[in-house]
Amino acid sequence: MARIGRILIVGGGIGGLSAAIALRTVGFDVEVFEQSPELREAGAGVGLWSNALASLDQLGVGQALRGSSLPLRVLTGANARGKTLSLVNLDELGPDFANAACHVVLRPTLLAALAARLPEGSIHTGRRALRIEALPERVRVHFEAGAAEEGELLIGADGLHSLARREVVGDTALRYSGQTCFRGVARTRLAGAPALREIQGPGQRGAVCPVDRETVYWWAAHNAEAGSLLEPRTRQAHLLARYAGWPFGLEEAIAATASDAILQNDLVDRAPVNAYARGRIVLTGDAAHPTTPNLGQGANMAIDDAIVLARALRDEASIAAACARYERERLPRTRQIVERSWSFGQMCRWQSPLAVWLRELMLGLTPEHVMRRLLRSQILDDVGVL
Repeated sequence: MARIGRILIVGGGIGGLSAAIALRTVGFDVEVFEQSPELREAGAGVGLWSNALASLDQLGVGQALRGSSLPLRVLTGANARGKTLSLVNLDELGPDFANAACHVVLRPTLLAALAARLPEGSIHTGRRALRIEALPERVRVHFEAGAAEEGELLIGADGLHSLARREVVGDTALRYSGQTCFRGVARTRLAGAPALREIQGPGQRGAVCPVDRETVYWWAAHNAEAGSLLEPRTRQAHLLARYAGWPFGLEEAIAATASDAILQNDLVDRAPVNAYARGRIVLTGDAAHPTTPNLGQGANMAIDDAIVLARALRDEASIAAACARYERERLPRTRQIVERSWSFGQMCRWQSPLAVWLRELMLGLTPEHVMRRLLRSQILDDVGVL
């Protein structure tokens, strides 16, 4: 085990809390510092696939999250007119997928479950980090109001605009996907059996994802100039006009969501890098590999990062060796998902009639063995035992 007296985690979101639980589980002294005055996670819902649920089981929250959500084993794609473009039933993909499923949970539910696994006093809110100072044998974090904390290792779990990332890889530009996205949670019942349902239209798309029998998480994205954010009071009307008549209950879910409760953000990521650690600073989650949400793996990767990093720090004799192992295990998969997600998102921007026809043809002709291989690598490859 690496000799580490105190570990600081900057960022109290899904990745930061997951890392804290995993590290405490294997015997490290860990404290979390979150800039918000209370723990909260931006966004509405998150899809937890089998790989992340296996990691959450090891963090002690997997069963509770399964119990609060529906197991989704059917993935359906359609166009804006309701024509089915793709249909994948995990029951039909063979024994490897017998226990595979997606559970869509509300982000506050996930965050609360993780926070409950940490001892009182180990999470410090209202602590906005301003500067990170790398010292010979430790790391010092300077916070607002002049406070500072020191540790032998700093984990940057501080998201898309990570301060810790700059210390590891320098400034890297945001990459705008060309689409803006709206998200919401609605109290409504969907017709038919529970399933993940996505709709593709000319330069716009959307999805409706059941959380439980009475709650759905929905999102809608369309082509737009970067920074085209709408006033909250106008978002519902804007979406109802753009997505009128769309299938799977998307229009109804939007109508059941108060306009000022609809979130909007541009879909961005950063190009993959070749390092997640430098000295006594190591990155996890969106600080390491920010991704567009097209494959539903952003939170899943952050949760898996926690298991791999804690295992490496427990098993290796030094921080340097542990960080090198963490990078070896996480870089290939996370880089691949970031790039696959980006490529799929670019295809979703197509809006000319010919391009839309070609995209629908491609989706409809994807062989089952190709879909099985992609899904196996995406949702079944868990990171193993802590």
